[in-house]
Amino acid sequence: MSKQGLAFSLVNEFLQKKVGIFVQDLPDFDWYNWVEDDMTNEEVKELVPEIVWEMLDNSGMDRDYVNSICYPDEYEEE
Repeated sequence: MSKQGLAFSLVNEFLQKKVGIFVQDLPDFDWYNWVEDDMTNEEVKELVPEIVWEMLDNSGMDRDYVNSICYPDEYEEE
């Protein structure tokens, strides 16, 4: 599986669990701006919250809500 395919799968899983939507429900997203083929699987996994944040923000979702989804530990501290 390509690293972009892995990212797509992980992001889709994250979105389904946290928001109940699929990647296909959001505006188009350029995976190549975020994920490179020479990244490790762990590096791709670490990017998932940031990718989701970007996707949800681009879709017009409220930033406070997006922060609470993508960075729940940091959001609770505020």
